[in-house]
Amino acid sequence: MKIGKPNILRIIRVLGVAGIMVMLYFSIQMKANSNIKNINIVLESKTKRKLVEKEDILKYLNKALDKDLEIEKIDKVEISEIEYLMDKSKYIKNSEVYLDSKNNLHIYCVLRDPIVRISRRNGKDFYLDSDGNPIPISRRAAIRVPIITGNIKVGELSEIKKKGNTFHEILELSKKIYSDQFLNALIEQIYIDNNNRLTMIPKLGRQKIEFGSLNKIDNKLARLKTFYKAGMPSSGWANVEKLNLDLTDQVVITKRN
Repeated sequence: MKIGKPNILRIIRVLGVAGIMVMLYFSIQMKANSNIKNINIVLESKTKRKLVEKEDILKYLNKALDKDLEIEKIDKVEISEIEYLMDKSKYIKNSEVYLDSKNNLHIYCVLRDPIVRISRRNGKDFYLDSDGNPIPISRRAAIRVPIITGNIKVGELSEIKKKGNTFHEILELSKKIYSDQFLNALIEQIYIDNNNRLTMIPKLGRQKIEFGSLNKIDNKLARLKTFYKAGMPSSGWANVEKLNLDLTDQVVITKRN
């Protein structure tokens, strides 16, 4: 039986496709059975000191996955599961995970940046980021941000993202202080009394700053900056007991007895 030229070409094409499929299959199998070559972890943060480091991320993943990623086979690695664990961490804002053609696992993380620290009498301290998300304290590093103390109600903290909530307003105040280089260097502590009135403690000096209510925040902060930038009162800082921002549109000075 004579096979026509078109049929021969068709058979060659079929064999060629079959050969490519076989090669592709074995290539996939070889890749699946090979190990991860390197793990590249990149951490992005606005702060120089980080609450977690690369080794912490790898340790966290290995424990959560119950495996050692550095010697794991490719077919045992679920990228979506790693991304889920990354985004679940309270230290991480968002992440991207991928495996390149050379079997290198890449993990890119944007860390949550603390803007204020919450210190409760009957509970563990924690940080808040600019979105009001809690960030656990880390043994790795302590971030120098203002500390909020005093009348801290757990119920209000849980509703921090709702406008009108006291702690939502305090978070907004903290964001303004954090974003202002001068104020961030000035304010050490914010104390909340039982009437939700604020007193600030500067990093230097013995004077207290009576901020008062959460009204006219921008106006009060502007007056505070102007006052400090104007320089030392004629009587000297040692004789200043407190500064009041809540009585008038001026800064009222109370001297020590």
